[in-house]
Order: sequence, then structure tokens, then C-alpha cells
Amino acid sequence: MIRRGLILILSAALLGMGLSSCAAGPSAEPMKTLPAQAESPIEGIAPPPQEAEFDPSKVTPEEKAATITDIRALILSLNSIIQRKDYEAWLGCLTDEYRAYYSRPDVLAQMSEYPILKRMGIRLSSIEDYFLYVVYPSRQNDRVDDIDFVGEKRVKAITLSPKGERQILYNLEKHGDTWKIGIGR
Repeated sequence: MIRRGLILILSAALLGMGLSSCAAGPSAEPMKTLPAQAESPIEGIAPPPQEAEFDPSKVTPEEKAATITDIRALILSLNSIIQRKDYEAWLGCLTDEYRAYYSRPDVLAQMSEYPILKRMGIRLSSIEDYFLYVVYPSRQNDRVDDIDFVGEKRVKAITLSPKGERQILYNLEKHGDTWKIGIGR
């Protein structure tokens, strides 16, 4: 019960921080209530290539159903990777941009200031620390209730809170035939 409470507190404390992950997988990003997520570029990270103008209303019901099926399979795989604490497999689920961002000393230092981590005496110094002390405790049993297309190859995986609020579970980007966890923009 205490561990469950710790996980919930950690998840709540990390709301608003962007996390992402997987070669065939999602973004290890703390959940955000829509539409409050900022879409500004991240300092020090190269912007993504420009996408052609995208109209989410043009996505057919069949395309959405196929994509949500793929995303749900990815989340189940990612949950298993995280439950096993398989850091190397998790790294394969991340975009280069995500890896670079969560490897930055300033980002790790900022996250280390969260009360739950401070109380536990945890100081994040690498992306592996981030995986062990942030992703692992909070991302083992995620579920996807819906997706929002934000680009031809980008979606937000959505979960519904117990209160019915739509929260961003992961920002995902398609690379070839594989979905990976991205930073989101």
C-alpha cells in the first residue's frame, strides 16, 4: 500500500515534465491533462523536420483503429520491458531527441529537486537513473484509452483518469514501421 502511494505521489509530482520512449514503443512521459501541454521547442535539441500541413480530421476511422491497435500492443510491450527493469530494451524505444533531453545534466538536476526524489535521497545523474527512479516506479501498468493524431507520424496516447480526464500518456513518433517515445511538440 505504501509503495502504491509512493508511485502515485511520484506520478503526480512529475505531471508537467515531458518524458518519452520505444523502438516499437511509447513515451515514458508523465501524464498531462489536455490541452495544457506546451508545444514549444526544447532548448538545445534540434527541431524535427517540418511536416507537411496535417489535418487530423482527415484520418479515417480505419486508420485510427489500426493505429490504436498498434499503440496498445506497443504499450503492453513497453509495460513488460519496464516491469523487467530492462534498461537496454527501453532505450530502444526512445527517439534520439528523447534520449538527448533526458541525458542532459540540467534536466536531471531539475527532476532531482522533486520532493519525492529528495525525500528518498535520490539524485539523478544519468538517463539510466531516470529509468530506474522515475520511469520504473510509475510506468509499469499503463493503458491506452484513445489517441490523438498531431501529425502524420505523431500521436498522443491518451489515458482516462479515474475522474474521466483525458491525460497524455505518451508522445509517440513513427520511425519507419516502429513507434517510439518522443518528446512531443
